[in-house]
Amino acid sequence: MSAIHGTLVALGARVLDTVHGEFVVHAFRNLVTREHVLAVARGDVTTAEPLLARIHSSCVTSESYGSGDCDCAQQLDAALARVARAGRGIVFYLMQEGRGAGFVAKARDRMLVQASGNRLTTFDAYAQMGLSEDGRRYDDVGFACRLLGVTAPLALLTNNPGKLAAVEATGVRIATVLPLREAPSPLNVQYLAAKSRSGHALPDAATAAAPLPAPVACVDPAPLPEAPQLLHVASYLLPVLAGGAAQRAPHWFWLHAYLDRASGREHVVLAYGSPGASALVRVQPVPLLERFMVRSGGPHRRRWDAAVRTFVGHGSGCALLEPLDDVTPGAAPATADATVSALLARQLGGRRAR
Repeated sequence: MSAIHGTLVALGARVLDTVHGEFVVHAFRNLVTREHVLAVARGDVTTAEPLLARIHSSCVTSESYGSGDCDCAQQLDAALARVARAGRGIVFYLMQEGRGAGFVAKARDRMLVQASGNRLTTFDAYAQMGLSEDGRRYDDVGFACRLLGVTAPLALLTNNPGKLAAVEATGVRIATVLPLREAPSPLNVQYLAAKSRSGHALPDAATAAAPLPAPVACVDPAPLPEAPQLLHVASYLLPVLAGGAAQRAPHWFWLHAYLDRASGREHVVLAYGSPGASALVRVQPVPLLERFMVRSGGPHRRRWDAAVRTFVGHGSGCALLEPLDDVTPGAAPATADATVSALLARQLGGRRAR
């Protein structure tokens, strides 16, 4: 395999044991954005027959935190299952949170939608923020195909006609398009309805939307008085499904998003329950590879699910969720202890931490 093509450099490959069997995950890094690009493959992807493929954009809230307010984690799991059944295929995983606008935009989008009582759609919120409906780019798919020796046209798993056109514009050939539809739930039916109205090939759903457990207010970004380098950019309600059990009632957490003005790093605190005399706290590593439904859930995801259950049983708790680079050998979490302390202290508000 070549080492570099375009703006993509190959980092190596490893076996990934998922609930759908073993895949080989090829890791790359974009030299401009500095973000990872993953290609999760099964079988020989270099043969001439059309290659079953999914081009998937990251969604940390559903794939790592266990939220149920979108269909992203379901689509990722369904794509891996389809590739496993076919015995040959590939899932390209691109770090393009929030349809390419980033996590902060995504968090403010959800806040605006919830503060409007769902009168705004996600696309309305993007327009209000001055963003295009979809800012994703797919050049990395063509670069990765070149590095992996993929010459066959793709049988693309997508419901989004806009993605098809954008991928073809990069020079990647598409042989056919296959739908990847999952049944809506009360937590994501409004989001999926908005996608359907925007042109996604999704059926209309008669599912009633779940009400929010509390009102959400729209806030302007503001620095924390106790830590001015940290900018509070959004707060909204996140329905967390411990263990990914979509049939169960969600546990509603407040998601508080922050931006470090010096480093540009994003930080997320999830808080549960009403203030009391004490609160449970956890600093939770969020590894990249455990987003792929690894067998037995993965150690960090199992601990997160256990923490959610413990928070709920105790009645309150908060967690600082920090990205963990488990792709690059030797990488370590970059958050300073002072940032961890400032964010958790703000959330505790003087309560005793356990």
